[in-house]
Amino acid sequence: MANKVKQAAKELLSFKFVKETLAVYLFLMFVIYPLYYENKFYNMGEAKWNFFRTVTYYVTTPLGLTIPTFLVFLVLFFIWYQVDLFRTKELKSFWDPKKCSFTDWFVFAYLIVNLISTIISPYKDYILWGYDGWYMGLIAQVAFVLLYFFMSRFWRWDDLMMILYLAVSAVVFLFGILNRFLIDPLEMYVDLPEQYIPQFLSTLGQATWYSSYVVSVFPLGLFIYWYSEKKLIRIASLIYVALGFMTLITQDSDSAFFAIAAFISALFYFSFNHIKYMRRFLEILLIMLLSWRIIGFLQLTFPEQAVELGSLMIFGSQNPLLWIAILIIALLYALVLKAEKKQEEIDMGKFLWIRRLYFILMLLGIGLMILYIALNTMGKLPESMSNRTNWYLYFDEYWGNNRGSSWIITIQSFFDCLRYDPVRAIFGAGPDGFYNTVYTYHAPELIEKWGENTVLTCAHNEFMTQFINLGILGGIAYLGIFIGGIRRFAKMVKKCPVLIAPIMCIVSYMAHNFFCYQQIICTPIIFIIIGGGESIARLGVLRP
Repeated sequence: MANKVKQAAKELLSFKFVKETLAVYLFLMFVIYPLYYENKFYNMGEAKWNFFRTVTYYVTTPLGLTIPTFLVFLVLFFIWYQVDLFRTKELKSFWDPKKCSFTDWFVFAYLIVNLISTIISPYKDYILWGYDGWYMGLIAQVAFVLLYFFMSRFWRWDDLMMILYLAVSAVVFLFGILNRFLIDPLEMYVDLPEQYIPQFLSTLGQATWYSSYVVSVFPLGLFIYWYSEKKLIRIASLIYVALGFMTLITQDSDSAFFAIAAFISALFYFSFNHIKYMRRFLEILLIMLLSWRIIGFLQLTFPEQAVELGSLMIFGSQNPLLWIAILIIALLYALVLKAEKKQEEIDMGKFLWIRRLYFILMLLGIGLMILYIALNTMGKLPESMSNRTNWYLYFDEYWGNNRGSSWIITIQSFFDCLRYDPVRAIFGAGPDGFYNTVYTYHAPELIEKWGENTVLTCAHNEFMTQFINLGILGGIAYLGIFIGGIRRFAKMVKKCPVLIAPIMCIVSYMAHNFFCYQQIICTPIIFIIIGGGESIARLGVLRP
């Protein structure tokens, strides 16, 4: 009996230790990290990597002494504890294959493929730490995996910390909005050439890096507004949602629009659970469109201050056609509100056909758009229907701000591997080894396209990039992490509705990074969020 009590006390102590250490790490990553910079925009990627490496792996003191930090310390503690548990034959309390989810197995497979790919890669440059400026090598990939597992096993919901995380992201959003009107409270633009101002904003730097952070974090606050019942929280989250949509319409990365479509569609799907949630969904649409109109009003009122943005941003904020959408949504909202006030029993199941129709039309629209682009590119359309001036509708090397060129080279390189180097096709070139493969087969074209001083380090499609970096096995494992997470959480939504939040984050991240890439700001965050969702799913409740 005494031994059992002693063992239970030891397990509780170890859990508390890891939980509190993890809480400190999350504070650094969600509160300090988004605001951290060193030399303003001039070395933002390097600065963020330095911060991530320091809090995750090690810090070097002025005396040259290297001290392991949070993640290394947790791993060492965990190994020691596991060995001790093994002696008492209780290893399964921490790793029971029967209790592992699909997501767990995909993350574990991703780790194994990364290790194998690194060991057998003939390209040893950049594999360990990653290409300069990106740092997505083995060290980063292992960190993402470990973050997922520590989150999924040890993290527990904390209201105060979640409020703090979102409050800091709101500050980041606010800086981004102010910057788009040349208001620079942090003096980040001092000495920055004027032509570069549209490319950088807030405390995250390059526009696509910034948008990837926004679309990864913003759905959390959006969910809270949609789901919460407390008046004060709803008021605070209303402000948060308005700021989030304002910065999304001014951040100037078109990829964010795909993310918006993804997380709005996910929220629409779950809004059929109750008439109250459908009303709140319509509220969110109104907040989005009206906040965009406010931005448009400011842009037209202060044209000298407004930073020049892309056509999609200007359409969203200034095009008068959107007033029609606002009026339609407002009318639907009024009808739903009237029904609620009459306390009528509304069976949302009767309206599921609308949801099915929406997703059928969405998939059909995507398919028809792809078909149109293919036929338009091949010149198979009648002259009256063809369009070779719009770079969205005509696929060539310049499509998607030169993504066409990157995607073509990536696909060709993959098939080159299948033909000439099957091992690379199966296991890839190694973490962040994209450069090595594509330049092995297509160096002349790439040098002609980008010059001697610029190097293509990714496909500008995160999932294509992973099929080059880690081959077929790694690419499938990586996709499985996201799809497995969505599947896992969706099955448990009725029991624990808060799992809708990580689903929104995952689909948002996937839609955005279908046109972007892994990087040190957003990728750790999405692994943390998936791990947090897995923790809730394992417990079956928000709080134990």
